[in-house]
Amino acid sequence: MEKLSRTQKFYLVSIGSVLLFACLGKILFILYKTVSADIMVTESVSFFLRCLPHISSFCAELISRGAFVLAVCSTVYAISYFGKKTGTKSVIGSILCLFAGELLLFLYNITRNVVGKASILAWLVSVLLELLFSCILLWLSYFIAYYFSVKRFHAQKRNRWGRYAPLRAVLLALAIACILHIVILSADKVIPFLIQHQNVTAKEAMDIAYDYGYYIFWHLGISFLWSIPCMKLLEKATGRLQPKDYKAVSKKENENKEFRKG
Repeated sequence: MEKLSRTQKFYLVSIGSVLLFACLGKILFILYKTVSADIMVTESVSFFLRCLPHISSFCAELISRGAFVLAVCSTVYAISYFGKKTGTKSVIGSILCLFAGELLLFLYNITRNVVGKASILAWLVSVLLELLFSCILLWLSYFIAYYFSVKRFHAQKRNRWGRYAPLRAVLLALAIACILHIVILSADKVIPFLIQHQNVTAKEAMDIAYDYGYYIFWHLGISFLWSIPCMKLLEKATGRLQPKDYKAVSKKENENKEFRKG
């Protein structure tokens, strides 16, 4: 580990962590599906066993959310301290890791159930849409991190270093991701339901409020909580680095080109 460069350490820790969390989240989800269907667990006299489905479900969601937040943090960290090429590789590597988690769950399903062509096609469509959405969010994180990196050095503000810190870029990306999830929830479920049912009961209104609360809790609250330890993990792996000034790098490259021409 000591012989590795800081960039290599970053790749090892960032991509390795996303892969670990993505697969672990799916393993915990498989555990939840297994124990929730086992009457020996759900009807057990042991309080812990009866709670095991709820615990495994919560942990699966928690770890899976951590995998995505790690992917966002890795993208922002790469752009903030290494460069565009490292940021691009980080995005691609994270997407492959998230796909590996989905593939693990699919392989489990086909070994436990009879799966036809229609089921495989449905899985492929579902996974591709999920990965496409994650890919859009990660590239959004990429551009936010780049914008913040430029502003960190060149914004006309006294507090620009704090205002455009990498962690703030992460939080902004996660906040936008949460908003997009809520928009999709509204367009896909809530608005069509309200159009079809004019007289909404108190229970239905509570169910709608619960759905929004659930999304805000996981996609905003838990994501924000994950962001700090994830950034600390990456900093621990690479050591404290000097933020990248893209305008200075671009100016130096232009000067080198002019020198070669001369």
